[in-house]
Formats: sequence, structure tokens, C-alpha cells
Amino acid sequence: MRISPCMLATVCVPWNEDFTFAEGLFRHEVQHLLSTGFENLYIFGTAGEGYAVTDAMFRQIAGVFHDEMQASQGLCQLGVIGLSVAQVKARIDIGLELGFRAFQISLPSWGEVNQREMFTFFDEVVGAYPQAQFLHYNLIRGLHIVTGTEYARILADHPNLVATKSGRSAIQQDLDLIRNAPELCHFLTEFDYAYASLFGTCGLLVSLSAINARKACTLYQAGQARDVETLVTMTGEYQTILDLLMFHLASGQHMDGAYDKLFVRIPIPDFPLRLLPPYQGTTDEEFTAFVNALQTALPDWLEKL
Repeated sequence: MRISPCMLATVCVPWNEDFTFAEGLFRHEVQHLLSTGFENLYIFGTAGEGYAVTDAMFRQIAGVFHDEMQASQGLCQLGVIGLSVAQVKARIDIGLELGFRAFQISLPSWGEVNQREMFTFFDEVVGAYPQAQFLHYNLIRGLHIVTGTEYARILADHPNLVATKSGRSAIQQDLDLIRNAPELCHFLTEFDYAYASLFGTCGLLVSLSAINARKACTLYQAGQARDVETLVTMTGEYQTILDLLMFHLASGQHMDGAYDKLFVRIPIPDFPLRLLPPYQGTTDEEFTAFVNALQTALPDWLEKL
């Protein structure tokens, strides 16, 4: 495996009421995550609104993140989202200038790439930066879901492709990745991780686990040890959390970041829930209802670490 498995967590970006970057709160969030056990962090995935920021925002926030991560030995990964190879490479260039060496990329999403175009994307992006390491975010918004067999062909040409990331995918897809591209570390969200870890080594992509780092660590260690009893118990708890979340969000379906910001607000009460326009965050009332329900159903999830 090209990198060791671990827990990988996102850092959400807080916005002031005028949608300027709340730098102080962001720095506090990074330090909170590091201090509670989330050592391997990234910014600007879908939860981090990497699709929405301007180039100036991208440079400013990435620079602050890199600065805050200097004292950490964990992974410091910069997400890059673009609609073309040129846009993706332009932001990678910014990241390299700031000192990043680990990047998270996804396929262009304006139109679905065919297989030849998909291979060209990796050749043009990953192949252009042999000094950097890349994780591919294999999500449905990228339109083309890369298979384990396709990854095997890509990684043969690109030793600096080291990992993948996916969430709430079909278990057949997860097992295909583990079996056909075992050299890559595959980061999976909680439900997928609990099952797929029984069949091969993978990393935990923190989603619901952001509520409580101790619980996340328990799930991660259970997967590495193939502790079926703990995995089954915790999967039940995660389903309860998901049910409560969906029940109390009356405002409907949201972008990923809306849910992640709600999780961040549990340990950081002044963290704003707003997303960059036009996307809608959750409301204060929804947050309170969810936390109250969680306190009743699973009070140990809200215990201080």
C-alpha cells in the first residue's frame, strides 16, 4: 500500500455574515481537530466548499490551513475541484507554491468523461506533478465512477497516485477497489468502512464521526482489527444518528457541507452554519432539534473528550 491507512477528516470553512473568511474561527477549528485525535486533515472537498471559492479565496484559505498544520506530523491535503485540466493544474500550482505536497482531485463534472478521457485526465494532472502525492475523490458528482480495474491501469503509470476516497457507495464497488487496486489506500465513510474493512485494509473517511473523535477512533481500530462485534454495534449507532439527522432537517436536501458544518458546531458552538450562495445551510432550530434528539438517543456521543 502506497500510504498507510488512517482516519482522514475534513476542515469546513466558516463564513462571516458577509461571506468573508472567518480566519480566527477556522484556525481554532483546525487546532481543535488536531487536539482531539484527527491528525490527518484536508480542505476543499465538497464539504469544504472547494467548488465555490474564488482563486483569491482558495489561495488565502489554503495558506492559513498550511500555516496551522506546520506543527502536525499528520497528512495536510489540499482539495482541488475544477471543470478542466487547466483549472485543476492552476490550483495545484498555487498549492505547490504554498508548500503543499498532497492533493485531492476529482474528475471534471460539467460532462461525463469517457474512459479514454478519464485516463487522459490522470495522465495530464497526476503525471505532471511527480513531486506530489494524489488522492482521487471517486464521487458520483464526478459522473464517471472509476473501477478497481481502471485504477490498476492508472497506478501502473503513476506511482504518485496513492489513495482514493468515496462515500456511501455500493459494497460491490468498495470490494472491487480493495481487490483490484490494493496498492491504493481506499478511504471510505463509516458504513462502507465497517463492512469493507472485513475484506481488506482501508482508511476511514470521517463523516458522521466528526461528532466525536473518540467514537471515530473506536470504529477505525475495530476495522483494522476486524472486530465484528464492535463494528456491528457502531453501525447501529451510526444509523440512529443518520435517522435523527434526516428527520430533523425539515429544510430538505443539502450540499454535503451543510451536514458537516452541523457536526462541527457540536464541539464548537459558535461555528456558523451558512454556505456560500446559492446553497442553503441548516438552521439554528434544526441544529438544536438534532442535538436534543441525539442527547436522548445516544448521550455518550456528546460526552466531552
